[in-house]
Amino acid sequence: MNMAELLPDYEEPALARAVESLPDEVIDRLPYGAIRLADDGRVLFYSETERRQSGSGELPRLGLDFFSKVAPCMDNPAFRGRLEAARQSGRLDLRFSHIGDFEDRDRELSIRVQSATDGGYWMFLRRERD
Repeated sequence: MNMAELLPDYEEPALARAVESLPDEVIDRLPYGAIRLADDGRVLFYSETERRQSGSGELPRLGLDFFSKVAPCMDNPAFRGRLEAARQSGRLDLRFSHIGDFEDRDRELSIRVQSATDGGYWMFLRRERD
């Protein structure tokens, strides 16, 4: 069995739980981006895959507010508003599309957001490639 067969699939219903069971260095090798945010929006984890696929490079991320310092383009009602509404309802298990990326502002992203076990939440980003 190769490493790819051991990694959780993006379509896994309990994706956040599956990812939380992995060491950081394995999360860094997922074929999709993984970002862990605290309840207040601070970045707790930002995967190497997300850095590479987004084209955002090696800029500092940890401890920064995701919506104001890392991805202000996502600080809008369609993205952040959707997350906040779900958090307030107590059901943070979202799936939606978003257009835009550091590397290619017209690229479509598939976004999944799920609650983290011990607070905060995970955001998973899959990019459609040509």
